[in-house]
Amino acid sequence: MFNKLSVLIPVYNEKNTISKCVENVLKADTLGMDLEIIISDNNSNDGTKEILKSLTDKKLKILYKEKNTGKGANIKNALKYATGELILFQDGDLEYSPDDYPVMLEPFFKFNADVVYGSRLTRSKVTRIVGFPNFIGNHLFTFLANFLYNKIFTDIATGYKVFKSDVIKSIEIVSDGFEIEPEITAKISKNKKIKIYEVPISINSRDYDEGKKVRWWHFFSYVYTLIKWRF
Repeated sequence: MFNKLSVLIPVYNEKNTISKCVENVLKADTLGMDLEIIISDNNSNDGTKEILKSLTDKKLKILYKEKNTGKGANIKNALKYATGELILFQDGDLEYSPDDYPVMLEPFFKFNADVVYGSRLTRSKVTRIVGFPNFIGNHLFTFLANFLYNKIFTDIATGYKVFKSDVIKSIEIVSDGFEIEPEITAKISKNKKIKIYEVPISINSRDYDEGKKVRWWHFFSYVYTLIKWRF
């Protein structure tokens, strides 16, 4: 049913992790599917581009943007080149481990899922303990999404999501920043024909001094985006 997995890696200033991330993705268990990795660099200025130019594996497609226009724009740039029947979002910072690919992919084979979210908040797998404000923020906008869209997500802000290609490519995504996450959740949740599953994943969260890019004000943009696309 599924022959190829496209892994999209949006990158901006990840010189310390991008090589290891690509190495781990290349070694990941894709449940027998062929693998293509599409990296979109959002005009990094820390040496990431030079590292990417040194990578030669034939499974890689590397795109270079001339202007940094946000994570959402970077994902959309990579998405245009994806040819797999399944498409997985992978951050380049190694917060999310490719070791979790099998558990993320299994619902597509077992239950004919359309979308799978990897939840960081079930506490059933290894979780790095983070600050209380981040914990509360994640729970609050996940609760709001569940209330607005009649769902039972545990973690809508997760960066680990897998989609059937025709599902994600049928969505008109307009967000160019981090708001892409709640926008996608809102739009797939409004379509009652889309079968969404959630599985537990491990998470090795970064601190801000380690390069974490999401800031406190994104909480308000997430809330606004969820409400905007509901009505």
